[in-house]
Amino acid sequence: MLDILVVDDEQEIARALAGFFSIKGYKVRIANDGEAAMELVREHRPHLVFLDIRMPKKDGLSVLREIREFDQTIKVIMVTAFGTKEIVSESMRLGAVDFVRKPFTKAYLEHDVIAKVSVQLFEDLRSEVDQKQGLIEQLGSLNERASRNFYQTILSLATALESRDKYTHGHSERVEVYSKLIAKQLQSSKMADINDQFLENLHIESRLHDIGKIAIPDIVLNKRGKLTAAEHDEIKRHPEESVRILAPLENIKDNIEVIYSHHERYDGTGYPKRKVGNKIPLRARIIAVADAFDAMTSDRPYRDALPDEAAFLELERFKEIQFDPMVVDAFSSAYWKNKKKITRQENCREEVLLKI
Repeated sequence: MLDILVVDDEQEIARALAGFFSIKGYKVRIANDGEAAMELVREHRPHLVFLDIRMPKKDGLSVLREIREFDQTIKVIMVTAFGTKEIVSESMRLGAVDFVRKPFTKAYLEHDVIAKVSVQLFEDLRSEVDQKQGLIEQLGSLNERASRNFYQTILSLATALESRDKYTHGHSERVEVYSKLIAKQLQSSKMADINDQFLENLHIESRLHDIGKIAIPDIVLNKRGKLTAAEHDEIKRHPEESVRILAPLENIKDNIEVIYSHHERYDGTGYPKRKVGNKIPLRARIIAVADAFDAMTSDRPYRDALPDEAAFLELERFKEIQFDPMVVDAFSSAYWKNKKKITRQENCREEVLLKI
């Protein structure tokens, strides 16, 4: 579990920030001055410190210097209402990784601050993935409780993967919404045997379907243009990387095959195993449709988003080629039936709220 230390002499602000992260499932400690902060840093070595700049006795920059002398790996995000250029420059020179501003609003905490935390998690795990044995050995030794905690961290990382790029921000959440919409339509029409466990598994798989992209180089992952054949081959590694990252997590072992298979095509020309038709797990076939629809209806650096109607025409065109016809039909029926329940921010799909 991510261990966070909040350092602020204003107790109400410290409690508000700590309460927010506690609700998110993180372990949080509070210090109201620099001396107390350094005691907690030395005793617990937190992963991440939210450090107020203006404090009596010992200011945040002094605490940041001490943290850096003690442990270079601890990430520090500075908290300030007065971020002058000089303070920002000195903080970055001393090793601060980011800034957040006071006062906090709920929207700012939910969208900006949690994204900053997730990016730091992403970088930590990315570093571990790059090490040949580090992540696998670490995960293999986790007990059940730690495994559950790491699963929550993985969900944060799925969000972090997208928060690094405005074009994919919110993608996994939207894929989950669309996938659930499809599954419930299949369930209500009795076209498939779908129960609560199926839906819970679909939740996990849709949120984690792209987690293997953590291991794909940034220069490929964030390229602002069409991929070369070699770069496309690099992207196609992400299902295998997902398996490598998730395999040691005992409590989600039943989800790995679906995540591994979400780029298979109904006619057998997909990857990585060229599975055909019903040999592809149903939940993978559902995610494939939801994934493609969100990709088509989201802006990309090299093209604008398609209108919903055009995206559904593409899904229809590729039925029995790329997509399961039953899944496409269920999605089309459910989507237009629930159209008024879906809301989007202006000109982009950063958020999808669907009550079903």
